[in-house]
Amino acid sequence: MYWVVVVDDDNDNREHVSNVLTKNGIKVTKLSSGEELLNYVEGMVPLPDLILLDVIMPGMNGFETLEKLRERPDPECTIPVIFFTGDEDIGTETRALHLGAVDFIRKPVVPDILNLRVKRTIEFERLHKDLAKEVEKKARENTRLTLHVVQTLAEAIDAKDTYTNGHSGRVAAYSKEIAKRYGYDETRQDEIYMMGLLHDVGKIGVPDVIINKTSRLTDEEFAEIKKHPVVGNKILKNIKEMPKLAFGARWHHERIDGRGYPDGLKGNEIPEEARIIAVADAYDAMTSNRSYRELMPQAKVREQIEKGKGTQFDERFADIMLGMIDEDTEYNMHEGTVKETDLREKSSEEAIQHMDEHAALPDELLKLEGLDTDLGIFMCGDIEDYLEALKVFADSIPLKSEKIENALNDGNIETYTTLVHSLKSSARTVGASDLSELARMLELAGKNEDIDTIKAETPTLLSMYRALEKRLK
Repeated sequence: MYWVVVVDDDNDNREHVSNVLTKNGIKVTKLSSGEELLNYVEGMVPLPDLILLDVIMPGMNGFETLEKLRERPDPECTIPVIFFTGDEDIGTETRALHLGAVDFIRKPVVPDILNLRVKRTIEFERLHKDLAKEVEKKARENTRLTLHVVQTLAEAIDAKDTYTNGHSGRVAAYSKEIAKRYGYDETRQDEIYMMGLLHDVGKIGVPDVIINKTSRLTDEEFAEIKKHPVVGNKILKNIKEMPKLAFGARWHHERIDGRGYPDGLKGNEIPEEARIIAVADAYDAMTSNRSYRELMPQAKVREQIEKGKGTQFDERFADIMLGMIDEDTEYNMHEGTVKETDLREKSSEEAIQHMDEHAALPDELLKLEGLDTDLGIFMCGDIEDYLEALKVFADSIPLKSEKIENALNDGNIETYTTLVHSLKSSARTVGASDLSELARMLELAGKNEDIDTIKAETPTLLSMYRALEKRLK
């Protein structure tokens, strides 16, 4: 069912428009002012499909209302708006369209025209959103496929070196953990994970006999090894969809002091992701069995990381790696241990989960008191829409609770009733049934101007509302 909010200060106009739309199976909410609309949509989930907004109203007119609506960072600023007015001035229509209105209807409204324009606008908006979701879904599917291809390629690279099986996966996992501790969001963590997986892709061009040589490399052989960053860059830069993949491959052997290769970059000239991978790569090199030596003692590894701060490594990322070493009191974070395997598998699973087309509810959310997630998912349609609705709901709590409190203190029962009505609907949508029921009772009290009930029960409502915000955070 379509849902339209009609905003007009004239009661006869509101009723007429409402009757026309209702007869055509459209749900209608009637409001009398711009201020009432702004209060109503604050944190509202789900959002109405369309707003029919009168231009000339006392107090805040239609133009000012739309400007305020569009100023907000909340999703309600995306609700399509159709203006309707009896003003014949062409300038009025021009201003309305410049402000972002999708259409303009003259009063008195013609029922057939009103229904057609409302339905077509809503259908177009829903089609646009559905297409956007489908594009996003396909993008996630493609990215997930890319991850599997990258993992397979990384395994093929590691297979060239019989002594360092799993090296690329470990470097990717360590890089992701450093990035996570540094503050990267999940998307950037996944990016650096894939960059870490392919940092040594250029070794495809290095002869196996050199990679697996147990004795000291000659100058000519080391020169061949040093070509792998450039070779890797040439391979990966052709992947236009993920241009950063090449960063880790080309620059993970650069040094902060400028003495690295292949380009002799120094300091912040080196991409941040490559600086992270450089620390992870060095750590795994020292904590793995190599053709020319066994893994190093943890104290020696720590000493080398500390020694390389500010010369070989970016100090920030070296310090994070040192923190990880200090936490690993049993020295379980090296090649072949259960902890190392778990970290590598966890990093891979997290990357796949983030790229999966299906969202999952966090365990903490399932355990929250006062929140029926099953009801919320049913009301919203699917998990992704529920999580989005829950975020909007939670973000609105501080401002909306303050507005309810202020309306009560100011004795503005009309505004108070609008706010608790909006809260009633939103709380039920996200599964906060007890909060919704109390808001429903107070909405009825507001309509009946039952001040005693409002004063007695509003503190409980606000306490429940704000407590839910804390739990959601």
